[in-house]
Amino acid sequence: MDGFVVSHGHRKLSILYDSVVYGTGILDGGLYRLELDDNFSKSLLSYNINESLTKMEKKRDLETSSMLWHQRLGHISRERLSRLIKDDFLPPLDFTDFGTCVKCLKGKMTSANKKGAIRSSNLLELIHTDISGPYQIAGITGHTSFITFIDDYSRYMYLYFIKEKSESLTTFKDYKAEVEKQLDRQIKVVRSDRGGEYYGRHTDVGQAPGPFYEFRKGQGIVNQYTMPGTPQQNGVAERRNRTLMNMVRSMLANTNLPLFLWTEALKAAFHIFNRVPSKSVPKTPYELWTGRKPSLKYMKVGGCIAEAKLYNPFLRKLDPKTVTCFFIGYPDHSKGYRFYCPSHVTRIVETKRAAFLEDFKVSGSSTNPYEELQEVQDAGGETRRLPLLHLLLLYPMQLHLKPLHKFHLHNQNPLYLITKAHQTLKTKTTLNPIINSGGHLGKEGLLIGMIMLPT
Repeated sequence: MDGFVVSHGHRKLSILYDSVVYGTGILDGGLYRLELDDNFSKSLLSYNINESLTKMEKKRDLETSSMLWHQRLGHISRERLSRLIKDDFLPPLDFTDFGTCVKCLKGKMTSANKKGAIRSSNLLELIHTDISGPYQIAGITGHTSFITFIDDYSRYMYLYFIKEKSESLTTFKDYKAEVEKQLDRQIKVVRSDRGGEYYGRHTDVGQAPGPFYEFRKGQGIVNQYTMPGTPQQNGVAERRNRTLMNMVRSMLANTNLPLFLWTEALKAAFHIFNRVPSKSVPKTPYELWTGRKPSLKYMKVGGCIAEAKLYNPFLRKLDPKTVTCFFIGYPDHSKGYRFYCPSHVTRIVETKRAAFLEDFKVSGSSTNPYEELQEVQDAGGETRRLPLLHLLLLYPMQLHLKPLHKFHLHNQNPLYLITKAHQTLKTKTTLNPIINSGGHLGKEGLLIGMIMLPT
């Protein structure tokens, strides 16, 4: 309603536009009682109705957007979305906005799949397993690798984070105890590569069976191993781990979250993957594993901004009821959501009550997560490159910082620290790479200078 003028005085009020009076009012009990022109009243009513309809149409269009569901489900393919619609997991979607996803191009690599493999006929007849890692950047909990166990019949997957490959036997014992108890069945065959963690150490007369091999043998489980140099023989686990990390890179490329949250993005991708169709099975893995159809209604876009209401018994009446944070995934054993709150005392929180700003335009990360999230063969004693922000968030209470007075702003190309464990380095001008919309450094940006890594 731009252009209108309101004048008041002597207990009267007038609404004018281009010197024409469209309404008058008389002060009555502290309020003005308005009398509007009939045509003007109709135009106001039409304006409010049209605005409400526009908001409803926008919300409806958002829920039927194929690109929105593509992002909610970890950047899965159009073919998988079509299968979900066909099987009534999703409502009919509008694919007119499903163009080229740049985040998928950043995060995914494709190659030919192995064809013609013989499938098992029931649950737990054959389990595929593989370890992926270690990766250059440790997760927020310090883990650098993960191990997966995939049921051949259903393609249902379990995922565990590990810090050392020697933990593979412990995780397998946990996996075996849970699935055999829940399904009332026993694992018959386990297929893996010939790595030392699965088979054993190499000697001058070949590989000597190790603890993992001996445990499975003692449990009556048949061990199947790939031949040296033929990872395609364990293609189910190899491709699954690769696909998971491709999803992680695509999800991180769509946000400005720090890369140490890749483990949280991986858990979200694993959660999604069990609930969307696979080319290898007629139903979703979750349905074949549990006998129930999964629900996708609660899925949200990973990394989107959210206003979360956290449990706080000491909340005062005038305190804000929500905390601004970022959605990062789903709890393992609860109904709710996981959030990353960098300004909160507990950075990773879980709650069911939150408002998600999925339609908020996110510029995405300026760095390519494909370059950073790569496996390394031996990280011991090697020089690591870590952004200053990652150090501040990983070791907030253990850093020794000496502020400098002069610094230069590097918006597009933030500088990095070259660090080695157990050393103190005096840096030159090192900046926090996070810059607010006004082009100014945030409060963390003043924490520059000398940094001591914890011993």
